[in-house]
Amino acid sequence: MDKTYLQLCDFSPAVYRKHADLRSMRETELEGHFLKYGITEGRDYNNIVNRKGFLDQINKEGKMLEIGPLDNPQLDHHLPEYYSVDVFTKEQLINNYINDPNVVKEKINEPSFVIPNNDYSIIKERFKCIFSSHSIEHMPCVVTFLRNIQQLLSDDGYIYLIIPDKRYCFDHFKRETDIYDVLQLYYEKNFRPRFLDVLKMATQITHNDPIAHWNNDHGMIHTDAALLQYYQPILDQYNSGHYIDSHVSFFTPVNFMHIIGLLNRLKLIKLKVHKMYHTLKNAIEFYVILKLE
Repeated sequence: MDKTYLQLCDFSPAVYRKHADLRSMRETELEGHFLKYGITEGRDYNNIVNRKGFLDQINKEGKMLEIGPLDNPQLDHHLPEYYSVDVFTKEQLINNYINDPNVVKEKINEPSFVIPNNDYSIIKERFKCIFSSHSIEHMPCVVTFLRNIQQLLSDDGYIYLIIPDKRYCFDHFKRETDIYDVLQLYYEKNFRPRFLDVLKMATQITHNDPIAHWNNDHGMIHTDAALLQYYQPILDQYNSGHYIDSHVSFFTPVNFMHIIGLLNRLKLIKLKVHKMYHTLKNAIEFYVILKLE
């Protein structure tokens, strides 16, 4: 990690110096402290301190595409150049979440594009902003997803991603995704989460309280007992051909950036990290901006 990395993070010495124990440090000392300690400690280091700050910097002029907004679009869906895409129709989404009290069915809008088979070629528009919040970790194939959306991006456009940090959510006990996992998913060309993804989602899940996770209270999982309970019902549902939503990938800021860099060097995508905003203390997510190379 070096000066280039600090630029990717939008590191601000003036903001970082506001921490009481760092006020007497010179700029180079602040940079060193951030790289060695600040990232891990989740310290504020620029003016983007929450999701609103990240959303506020998005350029709302031009065509915008939001991936899977469900009942809670993060961009202004009333704007004339707002579009959305999902795997399901509005009717299917309502049916999928009919028993989920956390989803407000009345707020689900009909997606502009419904693509159940990963064929994004039906979308002819090009977008200046492509936005995805807590979606990429659900994708059956990360490479296919990135290749699809990069084809929809205008030359001067950006892809804005909000991604859960697996360390501070219910995925805490799951193994961090690496480049080999991503390449295997690409080789398999899956169109839905695999059986093992769905089974792990049910049997290796813990609490979703980021503050507790930051305080090293990660809860407990009882994998064997859960496996005995869920194996047969999930197998039966999976064999029926149903699309069962699940987290497939488990990212941290550093490993996500590393994976994007390797996919670029492998010439599987033409995207690079433009900005990376690390997970801040007591938060559950990090923010990434990608652009065409």
